Amino acid sequence: MATFSAQVVDLVGAFTDETALDTWITEGANEIINAMPRAMRERVAEETQFTASAEVEGHNVLHVLRSDGTIEYPCRRVPAGKRGVIQDSTHIEYASATYPAFIEKDATIIVYPTPANNNGKLVSIPTYNQGSPLDASDISAITNFPNEAEYLVTLYAAIKALQQNMSGKLGNSSIATALAAIVTELDETQGVCDLVNIQVDSAVTALSNMATEIALANKEVDDALIEIDEAVGLTDGAGSNIQVAVDAMKTANTTFRADGGDPALFGDESTYTTGSSAMTSVKTYVDRAISYINGDFPAAAYDLAANLADVDAELTSEDIELASARVQQVQTTLNATQADLQIAQMYITEWNTMVQTLVAEVNAFSTEASARYGWMSTKAVVWQGELAAAQGYMATAGGYASQASGFNAAAQGYANEIQAKIGIANGYIAEINARLSVDSAEYAWYEKQQIKLQQDYDKGVAILRGGG
Repeated sequence: MATFSAQVVDLVGAFTDETALDTWITEGANEIINAMPRAMRERVAEETQFTASAEVEGHNVLHVLRSDGTIEYPCRRVPAGKRGVIQDSTHIEYASATYPAFIEKDATIIVYPTPANNNGKLVSIPTYNQGSPLDASDISAITNFPNEAEYLVTLYAAIKALQQNMSGKLGNSSIATALAAIVTELDETQGVCDLVNIQVDSAVTALSNMATEIALANKEVDDALIEIDEAVGLTDGAGSNIQVAVDAMKTANTTFRADGGDPALFGDESTYTTGSSAMTSVKTYVDRAISYINGDFPAAAYDLAANLADVDAELTSEDIELASARVQQVQTTLNATQADLQIAQMYITEWNTMVQTLVAEVNAFSTEASARYGWMSTKAVVWQGELAAAQGYMATAGGYASQASGFNAAAQGYANEIQAKIGIANGYIAEINARLSVDSAEYAWYEKQQIKLQQDYDKGVAILRGGG
């Protein structure tokens, strides 16, 4: 016959807690002993002889007997408080050899009159000590027990084993481990979230600094645009300040250069003989002065050279009067020549004045243009400085942008770590769900099996108590 352990495993599935099975076999055996009808207990009872007293702890007592040497008389139970009465030979309840009695005290039966020579006899069924439980692996460990009731012991232990299995499902260590792992991952995730917040805050600070630098750069650019607009006003368009001065220079210059070739004041060669320019007038009077000298002007007999020759001839001939007349004529010619040369000089002065005026005008406009260009150059220095400052601010802003990118990259790395930890936690959750699914199915089976076995056990105990 299979051991109790094997029978329990057949009913509940895998079960390895032999210590618990020993305890449940012991409990079940004692419970069934108490449920047995008296006739069945007497059938399997054992008899133990004793003298004077007997220990009854661990015994289901059926009878206490005392022999007078020939006949065994049943002993009546008397309260321990009457032990004096039953020893009084004058009392009606006196315990005699043919009418013995016993009391229970300190888990011990004391018989009166005191039996001698093991004439006391205890009829009982031994019960089983929890301190020294039965061995579930030894089917023969239960003694003085009806064979037809042994299956009830198995059912009792199986019900307890099912209850332990169900309790184990409620406290599944693997699920508890997975839950602890989830908590660990979530705790670590919180720490990483804190790191993400630090990086994001740092990135926000960097971006704020970048925005400040960009605003400063925008201010410098706006200032530079103002300077540039003013400079453009000096140069751009026909009505600009520099353009007006340059155009004036051109106008003055055209007086000198009409067509990009010969100077306009002098013009081409015909300027000296045609037109009304000063140089034309100079030529006219110089030519006439030359004609007075040696140009047969106003007549061949009156030019200066001819008159001087005549003076020489008259002086040679010692014609003083005639020589004086010729000298007078020479003087008149010289005066006329001098007058024409003075007129030519006047026109030359006029020419020089006009030229100097034009040159002064050109120089004045050139100076104005240079001054305005210098002002524009100054503004260029200003706007270049402002643009350089803007570039510096933008470079600083770029540095903050790089910082923000670095912080964002770090935050993304931590975010990835968070996702990884959440993934790990989800893995544990999936494991828990899988285990819960299996445990739920097993728990449901245990529950149904317990109900069935409990019904079988209750039915068996009812039959047993009915004397079946």
